[in-house]
Amino acid sequence: MPGLLNFDGDSLIVLRHNLLAVSPEEGCALLLGEQKDSQEFQGESLWNIRMVWPCCNIWEPEIFGLRELPKEQSKDPLEDLSRKKRFAIDPLEQIHAQRWARKKNIKVLGTAHSHPFGNAEPSLIDLKWSFCESIMVIITGSGDVSGWWLPKNQPSQRLKMAALKS
Repeated sequence: MPGLLNFDGDSLIVLRHNLLAVSPEEGCALLLGEQKDSQEFQGESLWNIRMVWPCCNIWEPEIFGLRELPKEQSKDPLEDLSRKKRFAIDPLEQIHAQRWARKKNIKVLGTAHSHPFGNAEPSLIDLKWSFCESIMVIITGSGDVSGWWLPKNQPSQRLKMAALKS
């Protein structure tokens, strides 16, 4: 589990720009970097994001066989199934990013997405659709950022983040 999440260079600026550019829809990206054990951070594991891999949100309810409306409907039931409240990253894009990262001796650490109208916490949908242990970074429409560790079959945990630069 990461002890501290850090964004290298301009990676946080790039992340905010890319995710918020598609508002009112959710934006999404992959986070590439490395894990380091650091004495500088009291022996905690530092997960360093060196690069943001912007992705297109390919969410379509039909892709995932969702034809029923969710139980927690908003005023506009179709909006609950729209890209305004959901995101999906193309699996082929994920494979391409993993291969590219391997060549650079880094790896895909997790995902990031925006909540244009929500808070910077994983939604029930985010948690339900999370399939493996990973980092999830969420950016709100106002640009607030939070990092989360999503362990298998356990509650999500908010991550400590290094001093964030706007």
